[in-house]
Amino acid sequence: MTMIRPDLIDSKGQPIQLGAVLGKGGEGTVYEIARSPATAAKIYHASLGADRSAKIRAMLEIKSTHLSAIAAWPSDLLISRTTRQPVGLLMPRIVNKKNVHHVYGPKSRLKDFPRADWRFLVRTAANIARAFSLVHDAQCVIGDVNHGSIMVAEDATVTLIDCDSFQIRSSGKIFPCEVGIETFTPPELQEKSLRDTVRTPDHDNFGLAVIVFHLLFMGRHPFAGRFLGTGDMPIAKAIKEYRFPYGERHQAMQMLPPPGTAPLSILGRDVSQLFEAAFCRGATSSSRPTARKWISALSDLEKTAKQCALSKSHWYPIFASACPWCQMEGQGANPLFPFILPTGSYGGSINVEGLWRTLKELADPGTAPASTVPEPPPSSEAETAGAPNKAAKPTALAIAVGAFVIGMIVKPSFFLVFAIGAGVLGVLLERILSKHAVIETFRLRMAQAEKAYADINADWDRRASGLVFYEARSNFEELKRAFDAIPQKRAAALDVLRNQQRGLQLDRFLAGFEIEDAQIDSIGPGRKRLLASYGIEAADDVVVSRLNAVPGFGPKMVGKLLRWRRSVESKFVFDPSKGNDPRDVAKVEQDILAARQKIEISIRAAHTRTIQAHIELSRIRLSMREQVDQAAQLLGQARADYRFVSGK
Repeated sequence: MTMIRPDLIDSKGQPIQLGAVLGKGGEGTVYEIARSPATAAKIYHASLGADRSAKIRAMLEIKSTHLSAIAAWPSDLLISRTTRQPVGLLMPRIVNKKNVHHVYGPKSRLKDFPRADWRFLVRTAANIARAFSLVHDAQCVIGDVNHGSIMVAEDATVTLIDCDSFQIRSSGKIFPCEVGIETFTPPELQEKSLRDTVRTPDHDNFGLAVIVFHLLFMGRHPFAGRFLGTGDMPIAKAIKEYRFPYGERHQAMQMLPPPGTAPLSILGRDVSQLFEAAFCRGATSSSRPTARKWISALSDLEKTAKQCALSKSHWYPIFASACPWCQMEGQGANPLFPFILPTGSYGGSINVEGLWRTLKELADPGTAPASTVPEPPPSSEAETAGAPNKAAKPTALAIAVGAFVIGMIVKPSFFLVFAIGAGVLGVLLERILSKHAVIETFRLRMAQAEKAYADINADWDRRASGLVFYEARSNFEELKRAFDAIPQKRAAALDVLRNQQRGLQLDRFLAGFEIEDAQIDSIGPGRKRLLASYGIEAADDVVVSRLNAVPGFGPKMVGKLLRWRRSVESKFVFDPSKGNDPRDVAKVEQDILAARQKIEISIRAAHTRTIQAHIELSRIRLSMREQVDQAAQLLGQARADYRFVSGK
């Protein structure tokens, strides 16, 4: 509908006809321009003072091609023909773009940017940094950095809006930015009047780092966390006190990140250190990372992204040991990225039956063949050591006895014969002692052979038993059963969808009401950012158990959110003719496919392990058999030698 304002003209005196309302803000209303679809008009609620008019004129003077490419920079003043006073401005109209909150908020991203993956988020962050850099190059400061003033297109290009709030420097005069949102305001400006504050690019660099963090960490605010001290720690206070829960000093600052969030380390050292420098206590004395530093680091980060093996829509930095988005979703986070169902995903990308046939064709190894200890004749060493001793005993005894008998008969020679007998007895005693030493030597040798045989036989029983092979094959069979059950599991999950149609329709309806856009008593920007950092984005997330996990949300605040949810829920009307929502079906397909891919990976690994176990078992039996037989041969010989020398 065209709004007739016959008194509205541009700086050249040309009449301007306003069209439909495009949006409303605290300062004014934005309209489309009749017969000029590329231009919009902002009409202020209150009359423009001299300073505001001078600021807009100064912006018209410093307009550049670079600024026009990334910002809805004012193109002209709008003047009341009646009063001859400025009442608004003309600027480029922003079409087919959403504010950056719709990019980093998972639920709004799935709806408004259905093809966006994590690489898109990194690219958007880099483009925002480029826009900041161009503004700073023009000697301007954004000042009021917030997600509502950054618009993003489907190709990740960005446009800055609300440019009339920028801090402008012209002809030696500074036109300040008088407003700001506390969740994007640097520590040194918290709780200060911004009306007379001269901003610097370094102040913008804090807000830029906050925006980048939001994008890279699924809408989490960098200062939303769990305070380990006493009392509440709202985001603005945490910013003022440099309590960065993801930083290296988070324990010293008594802060922990919200549960289920990815650590800063997944971004690699370069990007992590930029966040540390932007948010640490020394950031005000030493310059925060500039927009140009972010451009370079984020461009490199996008190049390192790799695709998740389980979810094709998940791309994540190569520095992470595993996909952080799978982990977050597994811990209860809302779906972070749209589901991509590969063509023919249920046609069978792996031939499980073929793999199973190759395993069944393997020869069954059975149990480890038992070894036998032989019974050989005594060795020549044993015969040499044992034979003389066997003859010594009767010979020496006969000589000794004969000497004593002769001594008794031939008395004169008694002492001589007695001496001979004593000598022979000494020889006999020496022979007996020598015999014991030989036996002990062969006994020890046999004991050592017994132990060596027992040790290698135990190792043989363990390694050559086939247990590893049978366990690997059994694991493959178990995985095959799980794989074969996937179609039934999918059908059951789709049946559940049909049975839960009303509840799912209600959840989908509630998901369309985002807390960011709602007017809820006492729930301002800071609390909204805190809720989003705990994964509570829309009315369907407003559940008592989830709200109780958010620090600073007591019964009173929880009650206000629940009343808001009930007011939204009262507008819901169930439509049984709609059937299952394609997104719910896609979620089932995603879960089933993820389970299938996980099993496929395990099946391939189990098949490889089984084949390797069979090959290894054959190798072990071949190589160890010789060692076992050799140990058995040594033991049999040691036993035979001992029996021979001991006479047992």
